Amino acid sequence: MRHVYLVALAIGACRPSQERATPDAAPSAQAVATASARAAPPSEVPGSQPVALAMLPAAEPLCVDDGWCWQSPLPQGNNLYGVWGEGERAFAVGKAGTILVHDGKAWAYQESGTHRTLNAISGTGPDDVWAAGDGGTVVRFDGKRWQAEKTGADFGLNGIWALDSKNVYAVGKDGLALRFDGKEWQRQETGAGFELKGVWGAGNTVIAIGRNGAVVRNDGSGWKNESISTTPYLRAIWGSSLEDVFAVGTPGDPVYRNQGQGWKPMASGTVESRRALFGSGAKQVWAVGDVGQLTRFDGERWTAEGRLPVGETGGLWHSPKSEVIVVGPAGRTFHLQGGAWKGYPSPTYARLLGVWGSGPKNVWAVGERGTLLHYDGAAWSTRPSGSTEYLAAVSGRGDKDVFAVGLRGTVLHFDGNEWKRQSSGVTEVLGGVWCGPSATVAVGRGGTIIRYDGGAWRREPSGTQVFLNAVWGTGEQLFAVGEGGTVLRFDGAAWKPQESGTRAILTAVWGSGPKDVFAVGHDGTVVHYDGARWKPMTAGLGAIAAKKEIFHGVWGSGPKDVWAVAAGGIVMHYDGATWKTSTERGGLVLTGVWGSAADEVFAVGWDGTILRRGRGKQ
Repeated sequence: MRHVYLVALAIGACRPSQERATPDAAPSAQAVATASARAAPPSEVPGSQPVALAMLPAAEPLCVDDGWCWQSPLPQGNNLYGVWGEGERAFAVGKAGTILVHDGKAWAYQESGTHRTLNAISGTGPDDVWAAGDGGTVVRFDGKRWQAEKTGADFGLNGIWALDSKNVYAVGKDGLALRFDGKEWQRQETGAGFELKGVWGAGNTVIAIGRNGAVVRNDGSGWKNESISTTPYLRAIWGSSLEDVFAVGTPGDPVYRNQGQGWKPMASGTVESRRALFGSGAKQVWAVGDVGQLTRFDGERWTAEGRLPVGETGGLWHSPKSEVIVVGPAGRTFHLQGGAWKGYPSPTYARLLGVWGSGPKNVWAVGERGTLLHYDGAAWSTRPSGSTEYLAAVSGRGDKDVFAVGLRGTVLHFDGNEWKRQSSGVTEVLGGVWCGPSATVAVGRGGTIIRYDGGAWRREPSGTQVFLNAVWGTGEQLFAVGEGGTVLRFDGAAWKPQESGTRAILTAVWGSGPKDVFAVGHDGTVVHYDGARWKPMTAGLGAIAAKKEIFHGVWGSGPKDVWAVAAGGIVMHYDGATWKTSTERGGLVLTGVWGSAADEVFAVGWDGTILRRGRGKQ
């Protein structure tokens, strides 16, 4: 776990804004830091209680690129931002080009042909489906496969609506729109003046809504403005006909309804923001938003219908048969079936920060609020830690000798039966721990280095005040890395600085031996130590360096098999000659990687992300 997370926790960082960041870009250091402290679960919304959520049968893990398969969340953990369906078939879209299809029984992946995030989806039937997203991306499904459309646009698209296969509109940034006429896409100025967040239509007419009360309509003769004077932030629109259209958005604002005589406010049934809206008819309309708040319109009024167990939601679809599907962060999907809400069980949604194991049937993952998970070769299960502190790293010497470290000098030890807290003698944040045959060492904030001698932890002089994020060793040699490109080497007698060849923050370190050590960090940085000096690595890293991605973990089975994980759900692999992208669909942020062998590797991250690349059943 790297200091940008833990420093934020130590100083009490605030909860991130609910507004979705641009998914294609990795979070900046500031964004990562400010996102590190999650608020407590939201208080009860007046007139709304948590829904009684029944559990569906455990979902089979879905697999992404290069053999990586999800073990948590299930069935997959990429954020989902939109959902649409026809009959029993539903499609959901999200981060990194994720497209899922539900056949009425289970979700499955479909290859989208893009790694751009998809924000919205619409269609005219199961063999004519359209999805739109970042960078002007539009992909189309013809019943067999998805293909990219040549839109000629480079701006973000937030909404899409297909009137028919030859009349499709997509809307997005700065009030811009795209229209497909059956042959080509044309860019259109709507005159809205603000970002458009959604679009809906019927017949030959579409209506788009967005920020600052923006509402624009196009009946085929051009865009006309009909904005709402109170300037609400409108996020979603749906109608049963052009004579009965709803728009929703900002917390505390009413629902806006247009029955052919202009937009008029009506009581919304909630004080929460609403992010998605869909219905099956004039008397059956659903909306969902922040804190999972559900509201329903019965033809006369909106009423609160309970709260789903999710902080925010991405999309909602209502089938003609009264099934409702809600999608959201970390791949969460909720189904209203037969009048009851149902969801999939998953090992955790906690933010995971470190992973280590003694073998393929004994793997530990640690994270926020004392989270401990154990993998026995078949399934992950939660274990009591006895702590509520954030746990940043884990390491051990075997099944019965495992250490976890974290916030406020926390050290936990597992003896094969239970986890117990040890007195570390320090109060600084501890970001890394390493256990070798004869030494256990932890490092952290302010140049903190402590060593366990089997009886007590003792501080060692580091000669630095920088935040040390990680430590690794082989024999008598130990390496600690941290801020400003800091590398410290312990030669058996003392810690001494080494020139790393970079000033980037280094977040993790691993080696196959004393003459083959890798350190990774911010700005796509990877440096390598050959026993004499550190050198920056560049082969295959140009794109990730250009995007200033942040590496958070590194591990390998040997000098020609090294894995590094990064923000943006990115996994990179080094084959001894060059680095190559293994997958970009590993969730929001990956924080740690470890394996027991070349064909048994685990990666962990935010929102309970656990990916496995291994042999046998996933």
